[in-house]
Amino acid sequence: MEAQIDSNSGWRFPGEFEEQDAVWVGWLSKEYLKGYYTDDVFVQIVRELYPNVAVVICVPDEAQEDHVRQVLAKNTIPMDNISFYRQQFTMLYWRDFGPIFVVNGQGDKRINDFGFNCWGYFSESDTQSRLMEKIDRDVAKYLGLESVMTRIVSEGGDREFNGKGTLLVTEACEFQRNPNLAREVFEEEFERLFGVTNVIWLKHGAVEDDPYDTTALPGPGGEGIAYRSASANNHMDEYCRFVSPDTILLAEVTEEEAKKGPVESENRRRMEENYEILKNSVDQDGKPFNIVRIPVPDMIYFEAHPDEEAYNNLMQAYNSRDGTAFPIGEPVTIVPAQSYCNFLITNDLVLGQKYYMEGMGMPESLKEKDQKAQEVLESLFPDRKVVMINTIPINFGGGGIHCSTQQEPKA
Repeated sequence: MEAQIDSNSGWRFPGEFEEQDAVWVGWLSKEYLKGYYTDDVFVQIVRELYPNVAVVICVPDEAQEDHVRQVLAKNTIPMDNISFYRQQFTMLYWRDFGPIFVVNGQGDKRINDFGFNCWGYFSESDTQSRLMEKIDRDVAKYLGLESVMTRIVSEGGDREFNGKGTLLVTEACEFQRNPNLAREVFEEEFERLFGVTNVIWLKHGAVEDDPYDTTALPGPGGEGIAYRSASANNHMDEYCRFVSPDTILLAEVTEEEAKKGPVESENRRRMEENYEILKNSVDQDGKPFNIVRIPVPDMIYFEAHPDEEAYNNLMQAYNSRDGTAFPIGEPVTIVPAQSYCNFLITNDLVLGQKYYMEGMGMPESLKEKDQKAQEVLESLFPDRKVVMINTIPINFGGGGIHCSTQQEPKA
């Protein structure tokens, strides 16, 4: 059922830190690189979620549901607060193409139905785009809710709400998906769909989240080249988050780190540009924000081989704009999508990401940053348990915990 929302009707997208009825989790079993299983990450996510909030595990078919049930049973995870939703999808990141819930003061829920073009990599008419673009409408029908259509192409991972009328979005993301739309069109639609009256436009995400199919990165120690295993293409939840109605968490590269290389230098430039925008912005009531900084993880490197999924995904997509030819048939160095900002907030719990692994030759500074990120989150959420999960197996697909989940707010 399609409906139009009056901008004065009281519909809004609650802040993620508000009470939730459920968390939807997109669970695909993948091994992007040998020995790194996405099941290992999702088991940890569900283990932490189910005591705090109902969990809806989204699977593409009966076979995957049976497999997930077996994995949960093997790990002695109770099923009393867990349910399943079957729907065909091919990529992990349910937040971006799944249901976008809004609520009103009367206790009603609706779902906003955005266009989808696989993070700007495919056309809207592509088979995979069309497969996942309709998921939000199908979920609305399944739940008996109205769906509200917009022709804007946009993913949930690029929209951050304070729940009071302010929205953060990224220019590089939204205009890449919709090159023919004016800023005013976006803002009118965001007001209609979410009830927001104050839209703040940041410029760019991190270099690591630029399009993965076009440019290479410096290799380990600045020698050679490396490739992004995948990326969301400039999503807000990779670098900047609302943690309360008046507090924003923004990624930071220090002056000292910026001297390490071109990626660090450019990331500092971008994040400081975003910081200046935020510092000079106000909320929906005209009040300034409290801005807190969190580190950017040290880049870590892995070798991908022609018989691995991460390699083949990259080989099929890579279309160099910087003159770098992809060495088909030869191993390549890849980096996963890392971020300390891609955490999930839910009832009494925050699930964050960490990366350091003993015996893997990773820098000690990464271990220190993992700890610092946890300390920052604990300081911001003193009334919630903060759990850090090593998410590298799902980061190889271009996203993380926040990307793979979507909260359903309490109406």
